[in-house]
Amino acid sequence: MLNNLMRNHFWTNKPVITRALNARRRVALLLARSSFLIVLATLVGCVADATVFVESTNQNSRIEFIVIHATSENFSESLRLLTTRTSNPVSSHYLVPELNDPSYPFYSLRVHSLVPEHRRAWHAGVSYWGEEVGLNDRSIGIEVVNEFKCSGTQVPVSEIQLDEVECDFPSYSDEQIELLVGLLNSILSRYPNINPIDIVGHSDIAIMRKSDPGPSFPWEVLYEQGIGAWPDGLLKEKHRLQFSGALPCATKIQEALLALGYQIKITGELDSQSTFALRAFQLHFRPADYSGEVDVETVAILWALLEQYRPRESANL
Repeated sequence: MLNNLMRNHFWTNKPVITRALNARRRVALLLARSSFLIVLATLVGCVADATVFVESTNQNSRIEFIVIHATSENFSESLRLLTTRTSNPVSSHYLVPELNDPSYPFYSLRVHSLVPEHRRAWHAGVSYWGEEVGLNDRSIGIEVVNEFKCSGTQVPVSEIQLDEVECDFPSYSDEQIELLVGLLNSILSRYPNINPIDIVGHSDIAIMRKSDPGPSFPWEVLYEQGIGAWPDGLLKEKHRLQFSGALPCATKIQEALLALGYQIKITGELDSQSTFALRAFQLHFRPADYSGEVDVETVAILWALLEQYRPRESANL
């Protein structure tokens, strides 16, 4: 009878025993899987830890230039052209609006960031400055809303004549320039090694194609805020006296423009390319007269800037 009771008890509790065994198996399986994942994570960690970072001194920033443009369009159209695909796609890292622009939708001026600084914006096009070609690769581009207009620049570059280029340059508002100064200071805090002479306008890097940001752009105001280049008054006077008796020859003027950064071939003649280079230089550094003609003030400013910002090249002239 006892045997029967035991037998009955065993068969009665068999499902319970089975469930307990299955539960143990599941726990064991989970523990095994967990152990495997821990080992795998450890191995992955070991692989990651296998990379040893030893910083090299043989490096520099990819950003060495800042290029300032004027849009020639209002804010709304500028934003569309700079952010959407067109037949001639363009972009810039930043867009600085104008408060009095009816197409601008906000009550206060705000810098618009369009392309991250570490990415390549398409703003410079065919360009040259200081022996660097294709400045998109090495620069930050800033578009400033200004509806300037130029005619005579749509023909092939080889056919452009300076006397056929006519432009209308509106002024820039104080609020807009104040916003731009804040943006430039922010950029320079991240790239403090940018040479002041390498903060340029579009016209500096594409002398026969571009005229912006134009003679109304306040480069001297930026200089007074510690941004960009401007001729020192004493050095300018020194070189004005130097050249008051006789101007440098065409070869020396071309060499000086090339040393400062402009794209020009040394031909020994004040040819068309020289006139365009002089005009671009004057648009930036002598905006009261940007005819492209050589005069004492132009060469005095040119030599002063070389002495300030390109001393090694200046010594070789």
